[in-house]
Amino acid sequence: MFGDMLPNSPGWNAAVITRCLRPPMLVAGSALLWSACTKDQPQPRVVTGEHPVAPMTKPADSTASVVPVRWNATDGTAIYIPAEGGAAQVILPPVMDDSVPKPASATLPMGAAPASVDLFAAFGKIGTVSVGEFVANTQPEVGEGCDAWPVVPLRETTGIPVQGWRIALQAGVADAVHADSIGSMSRGDSAKLVVEINRAAAQLPLDSAGVLRRVPFGVTRAYRLLLAGDVETVITVVERRLNMEASPRVERTVLVLERAPKTRQYSAVWRDTQYAAEDDLIAVDLLAVLMLHDGRRPTVFLGLDFGDGSRVQMLQRSDAGKWTLYWSSAYTGC
Repeated sequence: MFGDMLPNSPGWNAAVITRCLRPPMLVAGSALLWSACTKDQPQPRVVTGEHPVAPMTKPADSTASVVPVRWNATDGTAIYIPAEGGAAQVILPPVMDDSVPKPASATLPMGAAPASVDLFAAFGKIGTVSVGEFVANTQPEVGEGCDAWPVVPLRETTGIPVQGWRIALQAGVADAVHADSIGSMSRGDSAKLVVEINRAAAQLPLDSAGVLRRVPFGVTRAYRLLLAGDVETVITVVERRLNMEASPRVERTVLVLERAPKTRQYSAVWRDTQYAAEDDLIAVDLLAVLMLHDGRRPTVFLGLDFGDGSRVQMLQRSDAGKWTLYWSSAYTGC
């Protein structure tokens, strides 16, 4: 899945994150670290910025504004992500960074647990299973100064594997959009896609400092899908590296590219860039691409892994074809 991810502010706003001393943290068993976090939401460790781009135009550099809470209750009252022991963590969409409850004292909204949930991954829907009741005295202990989402049991249904899922919503609120990873394509198709991604990335002013201008891009992750109207879409991560002995620098950008029918080249329609030392980069993971029934708009769920905490973000495409960072969960970690 995606390599490395973004900072604490929704949309990777320009800021600098400072690291604090952290007690041992609770680690989830999924591909991302989804447990324990501090009440003091992290400040970005790297300089970043969201740059929505009109098709076939060169974006102007600008700092993304803070994303308000836009979660629509018709899309469910909770989001679920994998936890240790085959359980599920329950993300509460209305909760902001300064109000994450301790797991044992959390109050789950109506319908969040027990519930029937649809399990999703980047390649599509895995199946529908049940989550059990929330029990306060079975919640995991969280270290001092850390926060975590409450945990509920995941009940395996005959014939439905509970491994490999990345995100779940309450049953019936979304349909999956299949995304092909670059690793699942033939060698010829993947090589062609890499060339097309590099061509689109080269048109963007990704290097504000200028030191990486002549450094070639590398494609670390890419997913291709088809949207309504036969619009080809690619969600990808590209990197440029400057191997300085004392302080290696990396420019890592998440890109959404689109290509209309009968159009030869992809154009960047959304991007988000990190420019940092290798150790300060944040891992980005594509969780799933869904069509939420409220509005029927394509929605991309991203997981952000800080190494000592995480959050979930949601990109959405408007009817006019504009991608925006629509919603971001609270940060949980240490």
